[in-house]
Amino acid sequence: MVKKVLFPLVLLSFVLISCSNDFDLFTEREVIPVVYGLLSTADTIQYIRIERAFLDKNKSAFLVAGEPDSIYFDDIRVILTDPITNEEFELERVNLADKGLIRDEGFFPADPNYVYSIHSEIINLKGGEFYVLKVFKEDELLARSDARVIPDLILRSPTNVQNSINLQGAFRRTIRWDQAPGAEFYNLRFFIRYDERNAENGGDFEPKMVVWNIASRTDNNTIRISGDEFLEFLGNAIDENPGVLRRFRAIDIRIDAGGEELANYVNVALANTGITASQEVPIYTNIEGGLGVFSSINYLEAPDFILTSEALDSLINGRFTANLNFIR
Repeated sequence: MVKKVLFPLVLLSFVLISCSNDFDLFTEREVIPVVYGLLSTADTIQYIRIERAFLDKNKSAFLVAGEPDSIYFDDIRVILTDPITNEEFELERVNLADKGLIRDEGFFPADPNYVYSIHSEIINLKGGEFYVLKVFKEDELLARSDARVIPDLILRSPTNVQNSINLQGAFRRTIRWDQAPGAEFYNLRFFIRYDERNAENGGDFEPKMVVWNIASRTDNNTIRISGDEFLEFLGNAIDENPGVLRRFRAIDIRIDAGGEELANYVNVALANTGITASQEVPIYTNIEGGLGVFSSINYLEAPDFILTSEALDSLINGRFTANLNFIR
């Protein structure tokens, strides 16, 4: 569902307020739930943020956003329903500030930082199934949504049995994983770890890391990369320093997956950016009776892949990385 709102508009993450008479979103009801939740079988705790947006004709939107009593509900129940057993799980409101998770500075209060949570071992999310989210105020249903939980991701190539990656020259290495039901897009990253020591001052080798963003928001589950691309990235990401010696350690592969609703939310947000942006701001929501997005994410981490001996030679002596002073 996409709604279009005419400028001027103040978009404050979870509070949407307009000064335009064309903005009819708040005329039918005083308070609107704003829901953001991403279910994941990879997380030990599931968090859902629920706040409220409403029009206060007597106060500036900036002042309202800074008042906890104005943006948080005090008397709602948040329920997740298991689609197989129909068992209902009520989430607990927690203040993340008490756990040291302070909200980024901005218009909203840093403390309290309320969200609704449940431990994953309690709800035991089942990959591939649709879970229903309901928000109640007393007996009134304020908001509803559902999302398909993305199951665990499975890496097919390379495998831990192979343990090594041949990244040299024009040779192209395939990174492949199973398509996951409910996943609309994937991100692929390499976390490249190495040690570094100042040869002039002596001392021990210190761990370093650079992150290679190989693919973003792709629907393809097979990515091919060449050794030249890998080495060229390292040559640009690591500074040359004649007094520094380096040793390659390993590559950790990370694949992230996002659900259809999250993909739609991001696509709509990006549709109106840049110099071709129009005067209308599209807003995506899949929350019945409210705003926001309820979807699923998941990720896979495959650590400790090493380079083949030939690829390591290319790292030490190749045209992109010879001046980085890698040694065996």
